[in-house]
Amino acid sequence: MTDRDVPKNAPNAPDAPNAQPPNANAPNPSGPLARLRAQLAGPRGYRRIDALLSSDDAPAAIAALSPNEVYELVHEVGFEDAQPLIELATPAQIQGCFDVDGWNKDALEVSSLKPWLAALTEVGFEKLGEVWGNLDAELRALILQRQVVVYDTTLEEAPAEDVEAPIMTTPDRFFLLELKGDDDSNRLVQQVVEDLYRADPDLARHTIMAARSEPPAELEEMSYRWRSSRLADLGYVDFYEALDLFRPLTPDQVQIGEGSQDRPVVEEEPSRLPVVIAEEVIGRSFLARAMAAIEDEAEAERLEQALMVLVNKVLAAGRAKPGQAEVLRRGALYATATLSLGLEVVARGDLERAQQALSSIAFGRLFRVGYTVTHKLAKLATALAPRSLTAGSPAKDLVAGLCSPRPLFSRAADEPAVTGMRPFESQADLRRAGEILTGLTIRIALVEGFGVDVVAMGQAPEPRPELDDHLRTALARAVVGGELRAEALSQTELKTLRTTGFAGNKLTPAARSAGHTAIAARLGAAQLAASGVVLAKLVDGWLDDLERILGDLVDEEVDPRFVEGVLVEVHRS
Repeated sequence: MTDRDVPKNAPNAPDAPNAQPPNANAPNPSGPLARLRAQLAGPRGYRRIDALLSSDDAPAAIAALSPNEVYELVHEVGFEDAQPLIELATPAQIQGCFDVDGWNKDALEVSSLKPWLAALTEVGFEKLGEVWGNLDAELRALILQRQVVVYDTTLEEAPAEDVEAPIMTTPDRFFLLELKGDDDSNRLVQQVVEDLYRADPDLARHTIMAARSEPPAELEEMSYRWRSSRLADLGYVDFYEALDLFRPLTPDQVQIGEGSQDRPVVEEEPSRLPVVIAEEVIGRSFLARAMAAIEDEAEAERLEQALMVLVNKVLAAGRAKPGQAEVLRRGALYATATLSLGLEVVARGDLERAQQALSSIAFGRLFRVGYTVTHKLAKLATALAPRSLTAGSPAKDLVAGLCSPRPLFSRAADEPAVTGMRPFESQADLRRAGEILTGLTIRIALVEGFGVDVVAMGQAPEPRPELDDHLRTALARAVVGGELRAEALSQTELKTLRTTGFAGNKLTPAARSAGHTAIAARLGAAQLAASGVVLAKLVDGWLDDLERILGDLVDEEVDPRFVEGVLVEVHRS
């Protein structure tokens, strides 16, 4: 551990004045939110490793960590600075790190395990032998098989004379190993084999013989089965089983007090949620407030376990590699946001009911409710998608997000608007999305009522009119008593609008009222119902646009090349 990455006098830094060990006479916070906040405020990375190593019983303190916590700490600070932690980690913890880090879907990636093996050889042959002996026999053989070709000298086997790869003779001279990797990989394999012979010759020979004789596909299949079984206990279930999270479940099918809550897993020592998950829970307003009302420590631990299982299932459904920090962060964001939304829907926004729901409904069922209500919006968005290509932001962006494989909320619809996508996380998001989609439906219906082929317009090359260009153009006629039509405005119509519809650079109250009346009449004639609030907001927006576009123009004749947002006739000579 180096001092360069630990700020002097930082909280919990080893050399900070009056620094206290992490458990110095302080009662553990009981409620789940309090526990998560304490975790986020506690030491991380280098400082947490230092705190563990400085405790009265460092081996016991480190042994109490979950494999995920060891993995998180090692990757947070790097293998070199995590060496003291790896030295005291248990074989089961290292095996758990292999499970998380060494696989891409159902395929072993030996390259991801090389840093772990190198770190174990740095600790010493005893540690390597201890960890190696705890690994599945199939995995041991598969790791070696990927790195070498084995020749049994007792059977008079030998490499071909034209083989150019380095050849290693095992210490007992029973085997010749043809090293298949680059120089660094070959040195690591040699070191591992030599250390294994020093630690346990029988184990080393067993591994080499299995690598020589066992079919690679069978070794990988069995290794993956053992690994999957262990990860299933943590919620890393099979892909097809994880897809159960995305089966529709309507709010009326879930009842507070139904008794489906996730059962606690008995552990010798309570484990901590990964920091990225804790951060996302704190960031979900309704979920965090509901959890803040729970004070029982056992219930807090049960909820943390349920959260970890839910996030792991979301990762499994996305066929994501769980060991990648950014992948874990995205999974935690989607899982906690959708859970919070489902909780708010079931509890109808009431925090007391939400607390009861957390205690009596499985997190997977609450998640499914959250997903289902967004999926209903996604169906409407999918129907509108071909006709939304010229709708502009935020409607076009929202439709695109809802048409994602997992419906997402476009942050262009946030207030203030920003770029990117995020999961739906509250009923306010549902209301905002519903308002935008309702407005888009009205806009499309009006424009198609003018005889415009909206789908074809969306496929036309740029520059092309936007959806609202037709509506502003029609309103420009209607506010001065003309017909609500979307054909391009003539210079005469523009002059009439500016002389009779404007007072200064603002539309007159009579013009604005005429615009609202014309739109309402067109919808009524088409027998289309629309929310008064949504419709009024849309029409006011179009009228405001007309003021912005035309209010400050002083030229006798409007040059259509310099006017955007309304359609103006182009005179061709």
